[in-house]
Amino acid sequence: MHTVESKAGAEKIWRHVPPGIDARSISEFALQRLRSDILSARLAPGAKLRLGLLTSIYQIGISPLRDALAQLAGDGLVILESQRGFRVAPVSREDLRDVSEARKRVELAALELSIERSDDAWTTRVRSAYASFHQVKQKVGDTNPITEDWEQRHRAFHLALLSACSSPTLLRFCAQLHDRFDRYRRIALPSRSHMGAVGDDHKEFMEAALSRKQDEALALLGRHIDDTAALVEEYFQPPEDHAVQRSRRTVPHA
Repeated sequence: MHTVESKAGAEKIWRHVPPGIDARSISEFALQRLRSDILSARLAPGAKLRLGLLTSIYQIGISPLRDALAQLAGDGLVILESQRGFRVAPVSREDLRDVSEARKRVELAALELSIERSDDAWTTRVRSAYASFHQVKQKVGDTNPITEDWEQRHRAFHLALLSACSSPTLLRFCAQLHDRFDRYRRIALPSRSHMGAVGDDHKEFMEAALSRKQDEALALLGRHIDDTAALVEEYFQPPEDHAVQRSRRTVPHA
């Protein structure tokens, strides 16, 4: 993981805005790139986000960057500190557990509504999203890193399942919590091999949902979220754990 508190750290994540795009597209670019770099931990948890340095990294002005950071603060990925600017949201075991539980509650509520209000268009969206994800789905023993493409297809599949709930507010909460949880997963489980076992049940809860077997679909999705959260917590090492390990290595033996 890298910080952006120096040019040396910035060089690790250097981004350039595509030429010839309008102001609205520049703002969207800033939001997408910052979100991606935070979720992948290229911008490390707790890192100070200095606007001057960010303009050099992304090659765009301060205004779209400030707008993007304000939106990410609303999503829980960035913290706005009074008189001190922006910082990447920190990570901790307590926050991981809170996010995992909240994600489970809102996704199950959204899936329940989605099944109740489902139609043929929803079925088509879900099957299309699953077919796209299946092309890159992980397998046990696959040690390749999880790519940005994998992340986008995985996210699109989960949100497609919830998309018939007819509540933009609920869907936004689902997307926010999915992203916050996935940041922990990407920190703790960087390779596909870790996701092989828990990732095999996507088709199970999809088929239950598409068959309108509501109770079964809810139980399977809940188990999927619980199993993934347990795996993430098992491998997650918060910054304080690293600090303790370093201090123990430096203490001389009596």
